[in-house]
Amino acid sequence: MKLAEHFNTFLADVVNLNQTRIDTLKSRVDAIVSTLEGFDVYSDILIDTIPQGSWAHRTIIKPTGSSGAFDADVVAFVDPHDEWTPADYIDHLYDQFKSHGTYADKVSRKTRCVTIQYAGEFSIDVVPCIRRSGFLETTEWILNRSDDVEEQTNPDGFTEWFLQRNTYVGSNQLIKIVRLLKYLRDVKLTFSAKSILLTTLLGERITWLDEYSDEFSDVPSSLRTVIKRLNVYLQERPDMPEIANPSLSSESFTRHWDQDKYTNFRSCINRYAEWIEDAYLEKDRDESIVKWRRVFGDDFAKSVTLAKAAGFSESKAEDVSHVVPPPWPVLQTGRITVTATLHSSKEGDFLGTYRSDGPALPADTWLNFKATHSFTNNVAIRWQVVNTGWAARIARCLRGGFDHNGSEIWEHTKYTGKHWVECFAVDLKRGVSLGRSGRFYVNIS
Repeated sequence: MKLAEHFNTFLADVVNLNQTRIDTLKSRVDAIVSTLEGFDVYSDILIDTIPQGSWAHRTIIKPTGSSGAFDADVVAFVDPHDEWTPADYIDHLYDQFKSHGTYADKVSRKTRCVTIQYAGEFSIDVVPCIRRSGFLETTEWILNRSDDVEEQTNPDGFTEWFLQRNTYVGSNQLIKIVRLLKYLRDVKLTFSAKSILLTTLLGERITWLDEYSDEFSDVPSSLRTVIKRLNVYLQERPDMPEIANPSLSSESFTRHWDQDKYTNFRSCINRYAEWIEDAYLEKDRDESIVKWRRVFGDDFAKSVTLAKAAGFSESKAEDVSHVVPPPWPVLQTGRITVTATLHSSKEGDFLGTYRSDGPALPADTWLNFKATHSFTNNVAIRWQVVNTGWAARIARCLRGGFDHNGSEIWEHTKYTGKHWVECFAVDLKRGVSLGRSGRFYVNIS
């Protein structure tokens, strides 16, 4: 089901940055620009300032991390300074803010900008950008302090390109889809893609022909359409394509990506496309909510109490009749234990360790389970993986058999509930288990 009303509430209450914080950001930016206009050197070369990135595209989302902070970019267009190298534009701007009483303890510098940090609120990146106006064209260049070089850019051009595509589909549907995908990225932590790259990949799925399409009538329909198109594009390209700035072909947006990150992103989008299609086509309201929550987490339709969920929690959440009994008699003659680590993807970046019955994990977390034992020869490790609860039951994905062998296994969190793995050291010749680890519980939110 579409559940369009729940998507509207989810965006308003969970995803979107609230108006108070937007107003605070604008007032802080106005103060920074006013200060910049008064700097001795910069006041002589400053041409104009504009918002850049997510702020300009109106795709900033509510922070999902523990700090509660977000960032915004401001481009400061300047005339060339005859005596400055590219690095000087950053360094002089930093020195001016550092000597200003209001910003002395808030300012730092990066490769291409100066950052003003408001602790616990947000940071504002001020990006100097040289504008050169010629007879035939005007070019713009940001400054790379580390390499002391200029890099051509076109921030206005990209913003115009993106907002034009948003106009094609109407009702700010593209803006909403970008916000949802950024939220998915930040909450799930299953893939990494800079916002400008993600925005480009989504925007490129829209053309002027969509002005006449009925596939963007509401948020879930728009999401389904764009993700289906993106998935087709990615699955046709197993090797990482070059993604350039649509308004400046020489500027690469994949310079911070590599084949491994692309492959993981491609796999994640394929999985999410399947889940979105499943949730969209589901005819039962409660089951559709469960399936949309598989995509976006339990904050989706948070105010709704599911009749089926309540029923399962009372009568079936603890039902383990599907769990297969161990097929071997257990003769405990040694020790076998299970440890687990968290990862961004299968065989991906290490995120930390996890203890049995530890804190609830979000969906789309990868765990690597390893068995350590005291046995020597002729022992095979057999794993039992069990999930329980109404979410897995509704999805018809209960597990409880012995499907894995070997000293380690990978598992991917999907369904809310308390699940477990257990491993057995089996003497295959005698047909007995010489040890069992006991249940290693995994809680999923």
